[in-house]
Amino acid sequence: MARFEKDPSPEAWPKLIDELLSRPAYGERWARHWMDVARYGESSGFEHDYDRVGSHHYRDFLIQAFNADLPFSQFVQWQIAGDEFAPGNPRALAATAFLSLGVFPTTVTVNELERVRYEDLDDMLSTTGAAFLGLSVGCARCHDHKYDPIPTKDYYRMLATFTGTVRSEIDLDVDPEKTRELKTAWKAAHERILEENRRLEASLKAPF
Repeated sequence: MARFEKDPSPEAWPKLIDELLSRPAYGERWARHWMDVARYGESSGFEHDYDRVGSHHYRDFLIQAFNADLPFSQFVQWQIAGDEFAPGNPRALAATAFLSLGVFPTTVTVNELERVRYEDLDDMLSTTGAAFLGLSVGCARCHDHKYDPIPTKDYYRMLATFTGTVRSEIDLDVDPEKTRELKTAWKAAHERILEENRRLEASLKAPF
């Protein structure tokens, strides 16, 4: 700020803006706000509150999306159906975690299965409506919306689009090239250890 105040150039202001936008902290700051919208959490909630393995990939996607100025249309598409729009892109797959970030019980009995599944679908739809439409779509679950033009019929028609969505945990490799390099280095180091072990075993064998 002191450098900016001392710079009389008419380009001082745009230069400062560009500098601030280029910092990684920009994406980190704005990702925090979107994580609130997306009800992001790194544990499942409820009484067990287990850690959600791999949930950090969604957080990292947001930071990178903001820092890279990802087009908003793509930002929306990837979070709702990234596995359909870009099935081979690990970042797109990470983005689809948007649908399943809500609290979810880790222990479900047979009698609770249908109710819990419906609550999960309602969470997906309500969050999608609030985040991308700015509408409380979930109100139409029980009655026509009192303020917004959303009849109950439309609520269930929209809900049907999420019925093919299933929660799952997958191994997500967000940087395949780096992973290959690390695996190559690991295999080389591992082979050296195996060779040393073979020589040691050979030296310890008693002659017969």
